[in-house]
Amino acid sequence: IFNLQDDGRLVEMNQQDFDTEDDFQSMLERYPDLLAGDQMRSDSPRRWLLIQREMGVADERDGADRWSLDHLFVDQDGIPTLVEVKRSSDTRIRREVVGQLLDYAANGVVHWPLEQLQAEFERQCDQDGVQPHERLEQFLGEDQDASWFWQQVKTNLQAGRIRLLFVADVIPKELQRVVEFLNEQMDPAEVLAVEIRHFVGQGLRTLVPRVVGQTAEAAGRKQVSSTRKPPRTPEELQTLANECGVGALYQALVTQLKPFFSSITTTRSNIAFNDKVSGKTEAVILKLSPGESDRGFGLAYAVYINRLAELLGSDRKTVVTAIPSPEQIEEGTWAGDIYHGVAKSESEFSTLIKMLQEVKRIQTS
Repeated sequence: IFNLQDDGRLVEMNQQDFDTEDDFQSMLERYPDLLAGDQMRSDSPRRWLLIQREMGVADERDGADRWSLDHLFVDQDGIPTLVEVKRSSDTRIRREVVGQLLDYAANGVVHWPLEQLQAEFERQCDQDGVQPHERLEQFLGEDQDASWFWQQVKTNLQAGRIRLLFVADVIPKELQRVVEFLNEQMDPAEVLAVEIRHFVGQGLRTLVPRVVGQTAEAAGRKQVSSTRKPPRTPEELQTLANECGVGALYQALVTQLKPFFSSITTTRSNIAFNDKVSGKTEAVILKLSPGESDRGFGLAYAVYINRLAELLGSDRKTVVTAIPSPEQIEEGTWAGDIYHGVAKSESEFSTLIKMLQEVKRIQTS
């Protein structure tokens, strides 16, 4: 490996072991793109969201953690990705690490409730000094809904749709053969290894990742299209609302609510009304979900009550009385409390509309 400098100098880069395994793990934590998601799926490169480093794994329900996984990531399709890191100087890289990671996977899919993963993600964000909703929104983009994403994570865990990654600076042939065998036999789980060669020279560092274990047979069987479908357009959501028997109410509420928010975004099943909170990036304030609605029950909605209270400059108690009576309340989520319910008429949102009108009047006066 040679590095050509701007001044024309050619710097020879020599392979060097990582100083410690912690140094190796920290590198992955800071630069998850080293996992070479583009080599795993060239048509849809994998992107990584770190849930937690040193993720605890219990061996019984509600039990204490027995093991500690080096890293737990999820990709953009909500597929949990378990990563175990070893240096080539560690003799466990040849055989022992295989049983180790299989233990983690077998128990993690059973004993990791979604609430724990969300809590660990929040804790990791707190350690990194970032807001969980900001990191998640940056990862997902504006056109995807966080609740949909977490539901995908839960569904994938329950179905055993996970990814196991053995990561080392050199992948020995013994491990490569085992990885290829497991990847061909395990379905829907995916088993791969990532070799990350480390080169240094004259104060420079170069890292070269390579994915190992993707045989043609395994790739052909597991190469499925992304589970993420494109979001519906507002017009398509209106059609969906019509089919669910809530078309007139949905249209009326969208028309009334839209002027009071800085933007709207859509997913496959809902339309979100967004605005800035705490002077930061835009966040979802309220959602209408025609895809989860029914003529008999009404139009489904969700309100991020903490955010709405901040937007209105009001207290939570007052804001709660301004929305239809919720049927379910998610307390203490990464996005604050979320109120879910259904509305059968425009009048149920009339108080909220008046409060939004007053805020708009003050802003423009």
